[in-house]
Amino acid sequence: MSAHAAFRRQPVDQQVAQHLRTITIPAPTRGIIQNENEAYMQPGGALVQDNWAPTTRGVKLRGGYVRWCDLHSTPAPAWQQLHIYLIGDVVRDVVDDSIWVVIVTHTTGAVLTFAELRATAYPPLYAPTYPPGPPLGDPSRLPIISSFEYVSGNTQRMYAAQATKLFDVTSSTPVLIVSGQSSGNWSAAQFSNAAVSALGTNWMIAVNESGNDYPLRFNGTNWVVLNGTAGAPAPTDGGSKITGPAGTPVEFGKGLSYVWKYRGRLYFIGAGSMDAWYLPIDSVGGVLAKIPLAGAATLGGKLIAGASWSLDAGDGIDDKCVFITSEGEVLIFTGSNPADAANWRQEGRYRTSPPMGMNAHISVGGDLLLLTVDGIIPLSQAITKEVGQLELAMLTRTIKPMWRDSVTEKRANPWTAKKWDEYGGIFVALPGGKPGERFCLVANNVTGAWGRFTDYDATCWIRLRADMFFGTQDGIVMQAERTGLDDGRAYVCTLVGGWEMFGAPSAQFVWHQARATFKSSAGEPFVPQLAATVDNLIVIPQPPAPGPDPGLRDVWDQALWGPAGAVIPPSAGDIAQYGQWDQPALLVIPARNTMWISIGETGFAHAPIVQVTVAQQAKPDVELIAIAAVYEPAGVNV
Repeated sequence: MSAHAAFRRQPVDQQVAQHLRTITIPAPTRGIIQNENEAYMQPGGALVQDNWAPTTRGVKLRGGYVRWCDLHSTPAPAWQQLHIYLIGDVVRDVVDDSIWVVIVTHTTGAVLTFAELRATAYPPLYAPTYPPGPPLGDPSRLPIISSFEYVSGNTQRMYAAQATKLFDVTSSTPVLIVSGQSSGNWSAAQFSNAAVSALGTNWMIAVNESGNDYPLRFNGTNWVVLNGTAGAPAPTDGGSKITGPAGTPVEFGKGLSYVWKYRGRLYFIGAGSMDAWYLPIDSVGGVLAKIPLAGAATLGGKLIAGASWSLDAGDGIDDKCVFITSEGEVLIFTGSNPADAANWRQEGRYRTSPPMGMNAHISVGGDLLLLTVDGIIPLSQAITKEVGQLELAMLTRTIKPMWRDSVTEKRANPWTAKKWDEYGGIFVALPGGKPGERFCLVANNVTGAWGRFTDYDATCWIRLRADMFFGTQDGIVMQAERTGLDDGRAYVCTLVGGWEMFGAPSAQFVWHQARATFKSSAGEPFVPQLAATVDNLIVIPQPPAPGPDPGLRDVWDQALWGPAGAVIPPSAGDIAQYGQWDQPALLVIPARNTMWISIGETGFAHAPIVQVTVAQQAKPDVELIAIAAVYEPAGVNV
């Protein structure tokens, strides 16, 4: 053989040549799937979906959350002129109640306001911080148990309750509304009527679960305690007291544990009983009338909640009044006057599993979703199916094992849910669990796909304007989908796709390489890590390091814009502290795919793993579309 012939390419024997194949695995648009046989999982499912929110075309990284207000904070002193401030001092801006910590020792002058000093001082003298309070995890911290909102024109407020106190948490400084209460589990109903006084037409009534306290009423400006005893002064809001018939548990206004609105009336649940009560039409006060319901239910227990159920997604003549018992019975009535037999009748009694609390229901479209021990049940399905058939109609059927495990561990705490239209999701709070093991559930509004948000210590939800807030077990109100940090901490997003058999469930395959495809905005610093686990055993590797944080971009809803009347052109201090208009995009190439990454896993079942560690000032904007795989048949083990 000549010298050059020895260097010519030679064909490989057929028996040892690689037989590489490719496949595209779509992102899990079906969310977490726990109700399918793992040997025949359909595409688009996930085994683990932590901090990846389901979308209609893939899954996206969730944003972080920031501290809104702390119910255990101690008042910070107001900032003063002509005052010496030392490093570490905490002060409050009386204009917007924001809290700041001193980072440079200095003496304030007599001319500049606090905002002007912060805007012009360079280097900065102050940094934003949280109100002082006990450290997280301190035994003195009490959880937030419930929350509700008030919306009337431009007046929009948020409220959060602990075991004995109710606070206004509309601003970063909580304001105490009432203390000394017997329960922190509140319900509230907003009600508009013709003016009964010059003090308001849009009212809200709030009661707590214990029934041992008087109802509260809000007219958009002030709260009043509705003490119905004979010697108590009249309410200062112009409305009347709430009282009941003599000799009844509600005679002086106490004994009410839940409130809701139905066809121009306010209805109440009698605490610990099978009795409901209602006020005269278009009234926020007056004498309660009784609706005895012990004979309408068959399983015993007590009434815990009520709701208005609309069949057409609005208020109308087809609305039903729903009473829910602690044993899972749902009593449905129709009519507008319980005192008139011709205008009030029972339409049905239906059975579900026991509810997960008095606020464990939510109206979505024209349906009422009930959070029960077995899962989330649409009321429209509960009235057409036997108890044994409800499993197929549950919105949580794909995550049934996770739901039942959470019920077993956390049933002692009241559960709640909230629909967030701007986000396109339904959020479910599962209060309880050890630190580091707490999470909430999130479903896509359109697809019904479920994901899990870990390190979300959510006990209840508040939605105001277009934002979502949640209470925590440390007594803090957090604002969701803000920044790429969880209260200043990095978080890991982990996705484990469904088991892939590559078309031959009994054969061995070698997964050589993988490539993930994303959609992201320019400047996203995320660093995805690809891996795989095999043979129906989920083994998740250590997460990757976060990508470099480019900081906030000079775009809306990210940058901190300077105050009105700022100097033009901006000073060096302004440029360092505030966003600037008309800035070019950052010269950071967006990550559209990972290119081909070596996997090197052999087995009869493979599941892709995608991990991202998020630690950035801006909220991440990353969506996973698909994962491509290069694999090779390896034969059959016998």
